[in-house]
Amino acid sequence: MKAVTLLLAVATFGAHANHDEHESHSHGAHEHGHGHLNLVVDGDQLMIELQAPAADLVGFEHAAKSDEDKAQYGKAIARLQQPDTLFRFDPAAGCKLTQQELQTAKEDHDHDHDHDHDHDHDKAASGEHEHHHDHDEAGHADMGAMYTYTCATPAKLTGLEVTLFSVYPSLENLSVQGILPTGQTAAELTPSANKLSW
Repeated sequence: MKAVTLLLAVATFGAHANHDEHESHSHGAHEHGHGHLNLVVDGDQLMIELQAPAADLVGFEHAAKSDEDKAQYGKAIARLQQPDTLFRFDPAAGCKLTQQELQTAKEDHDHDHDHDHDHDHDKAASGEHEHHHDHDEAGHADMGAMYTYTCATPAKLTGLEVTLFSVYPSLENLSVQGILPTGQTAAELTPSANKLSW
């Protein structure tokens, strides 16, 4: 699927830009209140990838151990599974969600860490970490989702309204990168400037 390749290219470009910009130990890609949104429009497909700190999506970054934490984590997953509350498009485009994939919390300890999905799933399921890092010093958990839409009238898809700021009030801005029919785009969205047009 061409759109997947394009989305990976956008994500890779973004990762290199973040890496170059934040060479220090600050882990610049992980900043509370700041998420990332990658999008690709390819033919009749729209792909959106959302990533943000677990602290903004769930309310905490540590492993959910108490019943209260597990309930809060469950609510966060349920919200991510309802992209209609997170994004809005022109109804005339006829975009229907055809696939979604959740990305549960993973540790962002260093730039060289291999983010193998099976390995991350095992960590999340067991609550243990192979590398035993201290959360208080360097542990940062990110999570998010990838959504694929098929649009009946893609010519009518001329923008995106990001409504997730009302769902996640601690999220203050989103860095957006996209590959659109008109070319590449980059933007910063906030609760008061939450629309992207192309």
